[in-house]
Amino acid sequence: MSKKTIFFDDYCGYQISVIVENGKITEFDFEKRNNTSVIGNIYKGRVEKILPGMNSAFVNCGLERNCYLSADDVPLDKSRYDGGGENPVFPDIKEGDEIAVQVIKAPVGNKGARVAAHFSFVGKHMIYMPDTPFVGVSRKITDAELRKNLIYCAETLKSRDEGVVMRTSAPYANHVSLENEIKYLRNLYSGVAEELKKARVGALLYTDLELPMRVMRDTLSYDIERIIVGSQKLASLIRELVNLYPAEYRRPVLLHDSGRDMLEEYGLSEQISALTSPRVNLENGAYLVIEKTEALTVIDVNTGGFTGADSLEQTVYSTNISAAREIARQVKLRNIGGIVVVDFIDMSDPRHCDSIVSELEKALKKDIAKCTVGKMSEFGLVEFTRKRTGGNPLALMTKPCRHCRGGKIKTARYALLEMRSALLKFVADGHRFIRADMHATLFEKLNEWQELKADLAPLLQGAEVYLVPRRSYTEEQISYRLDGALPENAVKFM
Repeated sequence: MSKKTIFFDDYCGYQISVIVENGKITEFDFEKRNNTSVIGNIYKGRVEKILPGMNSAFVNCGLERNCYLSADDVPLDKSRYDGGGENPVFPDIKEGDEIAVQVIKAPVGNKGARVAAHFSFVGKHMIYMPDTPFVGVSRKITDAELRKNLIYCAETLKSRDEGVVMRTSAPYANHVSLENEIKYLRNLYSGVAEELKKARVGALLYTDLELPMRVMRDTLSYDIERIIVGSQKLASLIRELVNLYPAEYRRPVLLHDSGRDMLEEYGLSEQISALTSPRVNLENGAYLVIEKTEALTVIDVNTGGFTGADSLEQTVYSTNISAAREIARQVKLRNIGGIVVVDFIDMSDPRHCDSIVSELEKALKKDIAKCTVGKMSEFGLVEFTRKRTGGNPLALMTKPCRHCRGGKIKTARYALLEMRSALLKFVADGHRFIRADMHATLFEKLNEWQELKADLAPLLQGAEVYLVPRRSYTEEQISYRLDGALPENAVKFM
């Protein structure tokens, strides 16, 4: 089993988590501090419209768009767990009723969040459902006898109307720990129920843990080789979490304090930046093009500069195999959900076609999200579906380009975080004069962003930084000079 290295950093109001295996990023999260994903949030809402023919409703939860409540949506993705129990009943509601709902799928595009009227609370070893009588075990636990024991354990922990799902870390916890955990989760639910009585419509009744704590909660310790963090505060927090593991599963927490940007120094910044591009280069010279539309995502496979050393059929087959593996990684990193259509390069051997589909299925099985793969068509197309989970980190990194339809550019915040990394590199290399030319919009954003100024001040070690606004630059473009030359419109930043 390959070992994982986890990176955590926290600066300028943002939190970053990166999991790396064999030099490649396999999981990436990027979100505002104290502004976690809405997934798992519980709100007090008002029913705005009932759709009787669809057994669903629209609920105003105080978010940008009304949320969608459906009888088909339950707080637990049963495709990831084996078990049994009753399905929760759709609530007896009418327009104008006030109701508490939990977000189970984040808003996408013009669609509001999907919500459930029955709740689930995620702990380290279990998922607790206060009014859904379901008992289950994670499908990742494959030992039959162990699964049987965990089902029995879950039955002893819960009451008649409650539900419990044992997570993959449950076998490493003793019974007392599990009892204490379910008591804690029950108290969480009781607090939500009490707050609901006095809260106004739109009030947030419950929110999940912040990013570092969620990642540590969800990542099994035996998979981890080491943990590297970018600040002393984070190091203290992560060490406290690591100490909750049994001694034999604890891993070292290393503080990165070289003065350079941590992700840049470990060669991860380039991989993260590449996620903002529709083009994905493969190691053999071939490449993918990923284009998202309103209805689905299309991925095109191209041989590019890869010519191979064998026959054309073997070259195409090798390219498609590499593409299948990379596609599974990319849809997870970019958190692509819904229908995905892959246009593989045409092959003449039916056995190769079947092999490509098998390889794609195998690669997608590593994804925690449910994926279903169809057969390859006569045109070399393969369709698969993926259930999107959690938020989308790219939403903070890119935005629609106003000059082209469907195109994306980097957000001002992300472009300036990349600038922060570049400034730290220049200073660490001994430069004491740095000039940054940028679009006027970036210039204005940088001067408004007080958190970035406060973060950079102690790190620049007295280096002088000058900004030059350029109307001719694109909105995400920044260039640097270190030779001391300054135009008349240069402004001293620090």
